[in-house]
Amino acid sequence: MSLRLRITLLCVALVAVVLAGFAITVNFLASTRIYGSLDDGLEAQANSILATLPPGTLDEALIESSRQALEMEEAAGLLFQIRDSSGQVLYSSFRGSPDVLPRGGSPNEPAVYERKVAQQQLRLLHMPIDSGSHSGGSIEVARPMNETDEALTEIRGTLLIGGILALLVTSLPAYFIAGRALDPIREVSRVARRVERTSDFSQRLIERPTKDEIGELTATFNDLIQRIEQTLAAHSRFLAEASHELRRPLTILRTNLYILRDPELPEGDRAACLERMSREASAMTSLVGDLLLLNRDRAQSLERAPVDFSRLCSEEASRMQFAEPTASLQVNIAPSLMVQGDAQRLQQVIRNLLENALNYSPDGGGVIVSLNKQNGRARLSVRDSGIGISAEELPRIFDRFYRGAEASRVHREGVGLGLSIVKYVVEGLGGDISVESRPGGTTFTVELPASQRSGRRFRDLLPVP
Repeated sequence: MSLRLRITLLCVALVAVVLAGFAITVNFLASTRIYGSLDDGLEAQANSILATLPPGTLDEALIESSRQALEMEEAAGLLFQIRDSSGQVLYSSFRGSPDVLPRGGSPNEPAVYERKVAQQQLRLLHMPIDSGSHSGGSIEVARPMNETDEALTEIRGTLLIGGILALLVTSLPAYFIAGRALDPIREVSRVARRVERTSDFSQRLIERPTKDEIGELTATFNDLIQRIEQTLAAHSRFLAEASHELRRPLTILRTNLYILRDPELPEGDRAACLERMSREASAMTSLVGDLLLLNRDRAQSLERAPVDFSRLCSEEASRMQFAEPTASLQVNIAPSLMVQGDAQRLQQVIRNLLENALNYSPDGGGVIVSLNKQNGRARLSVRDSGIGISAEELPRIFDRFYRGAEASRVHREGVGLGLSIVKYVVEGLGGDISVESRPGGTTFTVELPASQRSGRRFRDLLPVP
């Protein structure tokens, strides 16, 4: 069963429930009104019959004196009977069935009931007589229910036919409206099937101007297709760039292997070939490791643990100063700044930023490293005095394998993954990275959520005696 038909049936079912409730209410009100009017008429007839009797106690003598008047009432088509105080019938117009009081009924209690008499359904009113002019006994008045039942049957039939017509009239617009409402969903399905058949992720849905659920679905679907298209494009570009970057070390390895086949190769040249092969193998290992890191899910590849960010920055700065003794490295690091993160990857972030700053700073230039806490976040800033980054290249510096033309000229080593890894790790830990550049210097700023223990020295964690 299609969704359109299910929605239509649901609408029809809801309308049917409403109509059923309406019909039950109308039937109840009509029955109450008709039966109430009928009972009022019976009571009026009873009072009219009693008015023909002379005052006194109801007994056979009183009835005999009024028999002519009672027979006239009977001739007028009234159905009634009169009882004395013991319940004995004194006069009855019910020929062939004089006692119509239901079994278990009491002559001294008023009652309205129905009973079948002589193949005729009657509505009866039993009324004890205790008025001032008459005493002792009771009167029972009845009317056939044929007209009443016919009126109620006509009302019920009208409600039934009207309900059926209302359901039919409702079902057609409901089916049409459901179809119109589901058109965007069918369009989503058609576009998805075309994309699946053709692998053309450039197709999009026409977005609706209204901000309803269908408009939200359309926008979400377009965003999803765009994300898939971008992911596939990035994947293809990534494979092409990775293949290009691996081609060079593989070519060097192959060339050196060919050279090593020469049995007359001098020992010094042999050692140089092996050294080059070892260096290229290490570079390939590092490249593959970086590629694997960038292709993992951040939530699975990054650990979360308290890390002394101040200590990591100090250690990496000291290591860089030792490796580059001629470099001018100024360090301003706030103590005991803690963050929640992956210590190994954060160390890689600091190292990449410092290496990047030192590589592109001229001889005699300086690098300034500062770490402090601002607005509940640890803020690491690395500033160099290098060539700067042009405004055209700035938006792409975090792309994988991207290296600016001027950067490639100044520093030929590297494959362009360092800043990509920095962005990957920082954002994976809930942080942000930004860059400002102008001729003569570039500043990278990393912000990470600071731990609650940040800024507390070791002595602050000792128990108070």
